[in-house]
Order: sequence, then C-alpha cells, then structure tokens
Amino acid sequence: MDNRVLIVDDDPGIRETISQLIEDLGYGCDTAPDGPDALAMMDSRSYLCVFTDIMMPKMTGLELIKKIKARDVSLPIIVITGYASLEIAIDAMKCGASDFLPKPFKMSQIQLLLSKVKREKSLLEQNRRFSDALQLHRIIDNLQGQLEDKNKEISSLQAISEKIISLKGIRDLVGAIVDVSKQLLENAEVMFYPLNRTTQMLMDTNGGQERLIQEDLLEGRIVRFDNTPLHGGRDFQTIFPLMIEGQVFGTLDIKTDTVLGDEKEGKILYLLHRSAERMENVALYEGLYENMLSTLKGMAKILDARDPHTSQHSTRVTNFSMAVANIINLSEEEKDVLYIAASLHDIGKVGIPDSILLKKGKLTDEEFMIIKKHPDIGADILKQLPPMARETEIIRYHHERFDGRGYPAGISGQEIPLLSRIITIADSYDAMTSDRPYRNGLSVDKAIEEIIRCTGNQFDPELAQIFIHKVIGS
Repeated sequence: MDNRVLIVDDDPGIRETISQLIEDLGYGCDTAPDGPDALAMMDSRSYLCVFTDIMMPKMTGLELIKKIKARDVSLPIIVITGYASLEIAIDAMKCGASDFLPKPFKMSQIQLLLSKVKREKSLLEQNRRFSDALQLHRIIDNLQGQLEDKNKEISSLQAISEKIISLKGIRDLVGAIVDVSKQLLENAEVMFYPLNRTTQMLMDTNGGQERLIQEDLLEGRIVRFDNTPLHGGRDFQTIFPLMIEGQVFGTLDIKTDTVLGDEKEGKILYLLHRSAERMENVALYEGLYENMLSTLKGMAKILDARDPHTSQHSTRVTNFSMAVANIINLSEEEKDVLYIAASLHDIGKVGIPDSILLKKGKLTDEEFMIIKKHPDIGADILKQLPPMARETEIIRYHHERFDGRGYPAGISGQEIPLLSRIITIADSYDAMTSDRPYRNGLSVDKAIEEIIRCTGNQFDPELAQIFIHKVIGS
C-alpha cells in the first residue's frame, strides 16, 4: 500500500503546516497549490489519500473530488475545513469525500484520519482482490449508508461547534459541556469537576468538597468503571479529562446504565476538544484585551496629568455615567462598554497641542476647530483594536447634540448612540462644575439650570431628567 499523501491547498502556510504534521507521523507527503497541478501529480504516482481545500483558484475542491473519483473511486479524499457550513460539508461527502479535517489542525486528528484511511483502504483492496462486480455494487451501497450516517454525524458535530464557539466565558463553556453531554446521552447523569491545581484535587462545586483524581486522568486518559457488582442493576461510569495546553483543567463524570461505546465516546471527546480550543482562545483574548485596556488607561492618566485643572475628569465622568446606567438598568455588557468608553472619552486630546489644550484665554475659531477634532482622533486610536469596536463608536459621537448641531458628524436624536448621549451629559456637567484657568466652576444649582436650559437642544430630554433628579439630586 502506498504510504504517501497529497495535500491540495492554495495557502502555502496551510500546505506547509499539514505536510509537516503528516511527515512527523512517518508518512511521505507531496503538495499542490491547485486542482490541475494535483491531477498532473496523480498522473505520475499513486497516493494513500488526498487532503483538499474547497475554495481554490482554477478548480474548486468539489470539482477536484469529482475528477479524482472519476479516476479512482476508492481513493480516500479528506476535506480541509474551518467552521464550514453544513451544506458545504454534505456537498463534499456527496461528491465522494471520505471525511473532513477541521481547523486548527491537531496531530492527533490527522493521525486518527490516516489510520482510518489505511484501515479502510486495506479492506477495500482486499475486497477488490476477491470480489466481482456484484460485490463492488454492494460496497457502493454500503458506502452510501455510511455517507448517510456521516451526514448525521456532521450535523451533530456542527451543532456542538456552533454552540461552543458562540460562548465567551469559561463558566458558560463548562455549563455547555454538561448540557450538551446530557443531550447526546439521554438519561445520563453528568457532572463536571474542575481541578484545584494547588491541591491536585477535583472540586465539587455543589457540595464544596474535594476528591482524588486518578493518575490516568492526569495523564490525559479516559477512566471507565463497571459499578454493577457494587450497586446492582446496570451502573457504568466514564470519566473524561478536559485538557488545556497539555494540563488537566477538570473532568467530565458520566454515569449511564449502558457502556458508552466508541461512537458516543467519540462525540464526547469532540465536545471536550472543541471546548478546550474555545477556552484557550477566550483566555488569550481576555489577556490581550486587558493589556490593551491597561495601555489605553495609562494614556488617559497621562492626559489628565497634562492639565492639573482637569485632573480626575475622566474618573468623575465615568462615575456619573455608570450612575445613569444603573438607574436605566443597562445590561452588564452595555455597562462594560460604557465604563471603558467614558474612561477613555477624551483620549483623542493626546493629539491636541499643549498651546491649545492648556490655553488660559478664549480659543480662536481656528483653535476651537482643532479641539473639535479630538473625538475623531480618539476613535481613530481605538479603531485599530478590533475588541474596541463598540467603544470606538461611542467615543466618536460623545460631542454630538440632540438637535443635530454637535460634532463631528452632526447627527441628532436617536441617531446618536445611547451610551454617547449618557457621556455627553456627564461630561458637560463635570466641565461646568470644575474650575478652569479662565473661570471658576459653576455651583451645582447653576449647572442644573444650564442642563435644563439645554434639554432637547444639547441633551436627550429623558436622560437629562434622570441625571438631574436621580443622579445629582440623590
């Protein structure tokens, strides 16, 4: 049997990654950037199997699958896919694909696929030697049945992937692991036990007690128990380790009245594998996000330090804004966005010269036009950071007026984002009540009178009433 694999993908990085993993497993490997080159290479030698992308220039993966199958119906073809749609996966299977390889690639996945290909190809070659045309038809019928089973499996795995990748928090992911396991295994008792890395004990989050973890689980192996002799009836226990970066994060404990078997265990392993990948991404994202936020807050503090007369201005604006948010019952997600946007609302002033920003006298029209650029400057700073997309929008529009005479866009009313309208009131109130080199701050009563006078013009009427009566008046 040939021990060489052909990889077809227009991305050289993907070709190199898969070929390296395959060669590390002891297989030979050739690569092609598109379908025509792949077919030309197949003219000169045979392969154990073919890995192919779907979207490629010159010839799509589906077209390539059809042409390969027209040459050799028994050659296994594995589709390289990200979180592809179910329709594309099914189309590929209908064209003759044997399986699919999801991104990101893991050596263990490729090893399992190649072992399966060798096993199935060996069986097919044996059948080919000892069977006639009728038997070949039977094989095709059997493959059709396998295709239908594979379609159902893809649907199930796709549903698992979609649920897992939609979640953002570690706690939500753990809850999803338990819920999906119960859906896959009817009448099963399912519990998840996180590992305490300090004590190396499993924690029971319900009872608060800790329990020992088996050595096999620490090494990444499944543990199975038949408790029937102890409890009577049918009582089986299967414990799966959830591994993140080679370390046990926790264990999934499943109790059933029948042995799970390879198929169900495979689905649970797929669920845990996808969950581990998502947890790794969430942890990485949260780390990067915190680093970005820390840097931006540092810039805001530097900005406050430039002008002692506006020191702590961003902090006060944030506190006023969050008070409004609590009164109008914003969601926790909206509060998080508002907190960051209010803290950084004047970050664009880092681009304003000191001669203008710290000027003690009245600004000229030209100087005021430069000052009016700071919302756009701040938004341009944040827009380079994808996690700050919402905050970018809020900061850009925090100097818009309810009557449309604000800046930079001149939008009005409900066109102005709600969180921007909240910051506008908080920012204006703090500016009015703070001392500046060219004037003393207004009293609270005078500032309230000014907010009332500008309600409906500068400020959202409903938010202005809430701010006056429930924030300042509280």
